[in-house]
Amino acid sequence: MKKAFQKSYEVLKKHPLKEAIIKLLIAFAFYLDSNRRYLKIKRFFSRLMNDDNFKYKHYFDIFMFFLVLISVGILLYDIRHEIHPLLEDFDYFFITGVFLIEYIIRVWVYNDIHKIIINEYEEATFLDRDVSILKIMKKNIFKKWEYIRTPFAIIDLLAILPGYRPLRMFRIFVVFRLFKLLRYVKSINTFIEVLANKKFELLILFIAVSFVTVIGGVVIYVFEAHINQKIDNLFDAFYWALVTITTVGYGDITPVTPEGKALTMVLIVFGVGFISFSTSIIASAFTERIEELKSQRVVREIKGMNDVYMICGFSNEAEILAEKFKKENHDFFIVDVDEARVNKAVQKHYVAIKGDVTDREFLKKLDLKKISKVFVLTNNDIANAFMILSIRAYINSDILALANDEKNISKLKKAGAKYVVVPTNATALLIAEYIGHPITFKVIDAILNERKNAVIDEIVVIEDSILDGKIIGEIDFEKYKLILFGVLKSNAYELLNETFKIKENFFYFNPPFDLRLEAGDVIVIMGYNVSVNYFKYLVERSSI
Repeated sequence: MKKAFQKSYEVLKKHPLKEAIIKLLIAFAFYLDSNRRYLKIKRFFSRLMNDDNFKYKHYFDIFMFFLVLISVGILLYDIRHEIHPLLEDFDYFFITGVFLIEYIIRVWVYNDIHKIIINEYEEATFLDRDVSILKIMKKNIFKKWEYIRTPFAIIDLLAILPGYRPLRMFRIFVVFRLFKLLRYVKSINTFIEVLANKKFELLILFIAVSFVTVIGGVVIYVFEAHINQKIDNLFDAFYWALVTITTVGYGDITPVTPEGKALTMVLIVFGVGFISFSTSIIASAFTERIEELKSQRVVREIKGMNDVYMICGFSNEAEILAEKFKKENHDFFIVDVDEARVNKAVQKHYVAIKGDVTDREFLKKLDLKKISKVFVLTNNDIANAFMILSIRAYINSDILALANDEKNISKLKKAGAKYVVVPTNATALLIAEYIGHPITFKVIDAILNERKNAVIDEIVVIEDSILDGKIIGEIDFEKYKLILFGVLKSNAYELLNETFKIKENFFYFNPPFDLRLEAGDVIVIMGYNVSVNYFKYLVERSSI
């Protein structure tokens, strides 16, 4: 320890300014690393520049897209016309300034300089050596250069140059402003990504076309260089060969010898083959990517929803449920592994995505925080159990499941389902009701199918609303043309062995008049649709 202190003293004595700079850099790096406001601002700009799922990036891309088009329009108009000084200043100061600021921000958010400084300090401390400013500078310059030399960064830099009007030769770089559109138009980026995935096949095609072009150009030059006046050099010959292979055929150069004409026919045949090959490459690339593109579009749509319901499996029951949700304007989406069922849901104009909810990677794509309820409705109890287990690991929302066999109810509940419905039991009860009480059956049928606008609905007691603290007998449901079925108490007190115990979520069917409502309780009512909606409105309004 004494030797280390003496060594540090000698360094400080020899290089006091250097040591002061190092200390200042380290202190500033730790300050930035612990400054939440700075980290939040940098994360915001990083997502604004690079994160397609960030909601503000969409507006930024639209703004930059139109800014690029305006700047290109001004520069093109200025080539042969005099533009107004205000418009010229707008292009020079505002548009070029925005491009410059964007470039600086992209360089800034590419990496964290303060983390490099902290890493170097910790490494130097651990190895008992001096902090190297040169090493810090090299790492930072290398990381920034790593971004600066990327194609998009070069385009951004060259797109700034046309704004410097004293040197008109910079106007040629206006084309790079058009290239900037590649950043802001997702469809173009998607097209480039699809082609990039087929770069090996496209490279083979390019080599083949180049080889045939060179051979065809050399042969036509040998046959017609001294006969055909339009072929003066090898460049003309290569130009003719490429135009012929691509089957464009401008007609500006045509062969005059029998050998040249025969070569033309051969090149046309090769050209048709090359075009067919390139078309198949692009078509297969998009076919492979189409499902992924559909999935990404649906995921973006789901992330734009609030308080969303997830329906797993588009069975007959799910179809009826989805129709009801659509009528009630609930946000929901459907997940199914079967493409035919997904297409069926899409044809009904529902938001549907092909995927397996037992796949962890698929679940991560979805915004799970916004899912308030989950409905597992496939016709396979084993599949339902696996889905419930997988979903419960990531989502803490209520799960309602379908059981095709009554024996599996307990198993599905143990897997994590809060409610389990057996369609066969419900159907049997309705049939029995029809046989024993036909009038009652008609009433139930009218309610379930919402005939005569008769509905059963639930209303949550909101704090400080007209229901909060009220006794059931004090509420005139008849005045609102409603019938009270029951009350779900969040905390009910039950007398057991001469002691009161709290019983959570206890349902009172036909509750007593002296039952007091509290915030969080749920009342179940029946009435006309308009009456129920009006009462809901009064409850919500009274709480404000």
